Amino acid sequence: MSPRHASSPPARPLPKPVAGLVAIILGGGLVASAAFTGCMPVRQPPLGRVRGTVTLDGAALPNATVLFTPMGAGRTSQGITDSAGRYELRYLREIRGANLDRHTVRITTASEETGGRERLPPCYHARTKLEALVVAGTNELNFDLRSQRP
Repeated sequence: MSPRHASSPPARPLPKPVAGLVAIILGGGLVASAAFTGCMPVRQPPLGRVRGTVTLDGAALPNATVLFTPMGAGRTSQGITDSAGRYELRYLREIRGANLDRHTVRITTASEETGGRERLPPCYHARTKLEALVVAGTNELNFDLRSQRP
């Protein structure tokens, strides 16, 4: 027989309802913890890489936000042009690309830095007519915008 300490009572199992509640709480905590730390796998559709250049009246358009919204189901991908007007779309922060689909394209220069001031005509953002098709592989999609309505 194993020795027992006089001060510790024998271990008793938890009643079944309490044990089940503890399992649910601990299990839920693990799922919530995994979700908040990014350990849960992200289901993503097939994506095509999208990059290109945005110009305004023939000159590079820096600091413009480029948004591709699929015409079918799916999330919007976005990118920001650099000083040379080049952009690359991101589906999520760490994932490049856009859904394989036809997209409505919006390009805007309004931001906090510009105080919300927009340099582009509404036909490129609020009332856009721009569209683009994203296919598998790498897509080079350039946009030559005009400051006067096309």
